[in-house]
Amino acid sequence: TAFPEIDRLMRAFAERSNVPGIAYGIVVDGSLAHLGVAGLRDVQAKSPVDSVTVFRIASMTKSFTALAILQLRDDGKLSLDVPAERYVPELGRLRYATSDAPKITIRDLLSHSAGFPEDNPWGDQQLSRTDAELSRMIERGIPFSTSPGTAYEYSNFGFAILGRVVANVSGMSYARYIRTRVLQPLGMSVTTLQASDVPANRLAHGYRRQDGQWLEEPQLPDGSFGPMGGMLTSIADLSKW
Repeated sequence: TAFPEIDRLMRAFAERSNVPGIAYGIVVDGSLAHLGVAGLRDVQAKSPVDSVTVFRIASMTKSFTALAILQLRDDGKLSLDVPAERYVPELGRLRYATSDAPKITIRDLLSHSAGFPEDNPWGDQQLSRTDAELSRMIERGIPFSTSPGTAYEYSNFGFAILGRVVANVSGMSYARYIRTRVLQPLGMSVTTLQASDVPANRLAHGYRRQDGQWLEEPQLPDGSFGPMGGMLTSIADLSKW
């Protein structure tokens, strides 16, 4: 009986926030009990959001990356509390903020306490970076704002590095690992890291607001920063997660 009121609140939120389109779901006892949509997935074509529209979920991707790390930990393939350079050798060349700074651990990366400066929205602009480019970024040196393990500071870079850990430790690409070890077991058949995999009639386009109108942003291909924010999914698929 609450669903109509929730729908009203969500539509009001979308109108008040001036967003092109939204989709939302309510999970009860592990199942999708209600799905709602409002607005447009493609402003130019005036195509409405519907129950199968696929959105990029941005930093919600990080929860999938964290699960992959914990699976590998449970499999005995990595430890959260040893230096991360054991799994990503490029980190061994880092110059830390102080001479007595501890080495970055996997736990530091997971908890946004590696000492890297907050990097929104820069991280979102790096999605298409190649593995070689990520390696060069690390080798050139990452700026530090604090010593590892001393403070929380949100880092997309840190989760890109965790994606490299998943690949190096598992022996397969991050995308393949997530697909075979997480998405397929859950029956998440729509979820992907590559926007080009989504049928054009299901993809929610991305926009920025400028001068009172929506300007479309290009979809970036999946790359080395995908583990921090590149996943696309539908409400039905996400409800399984």
